[in-house]
Amino acid sequence: MATAVLPVEVLRPSGALLAANVVLRRCFDDAAAAIGTDPTTMDLLVRVDQAADQRLRVVDLSRQLLLSPSHVSRRVERAVAEGLVERLPDPDDRRASLVALTAAGRAQLEAFAPYARRVIDETIGGQLDAVEIEQLVTLLGRIETAATRLASGSAH
Repeated sequence: MATAVLPVEVLRPSGALLAANVVLRRCFDDAAAAIGTDPTTMDLLVRVDQAADQRLRVVDLSRQLLLSPSHVSRRVERAVAEGLVERLPDPDDRRASLVALTAAGRAQLEAFAPYARRVIDETIGGQLDAVEIEQLVTLLGRIETAATRLASGSAH
């Protein structure tokens, strides 16, 4: 019998991480659907809300959402048409604009918040204590940094 090319002990950590990501993403998608919002639009609203001044450039949204700038720009235009965000001039770059929440966008986030809190509380808060959560965040940050380097071609 042949030995597995990628043994289970090699795949186990990444498999567990990817499986948790898929199921957790599904939970958040269901939470967005519960209030009638597209999950990517909700993710966009959350990221704008979390920005330091609650404004983000499309290129920064693109990096955070891991989507192409053109795809994010189309999503932003849809959110503008739905009245959820607005484009504002970027004071640092005349060619660029900033995406900011409107009152309707904030209301959409407020409607989403209880669903998101339930997902977070039941999947993370209900499973890990505060120290473990901090450890998880630190460990995932290290993995993200290494994966980002690998994806950009700077790690071999």
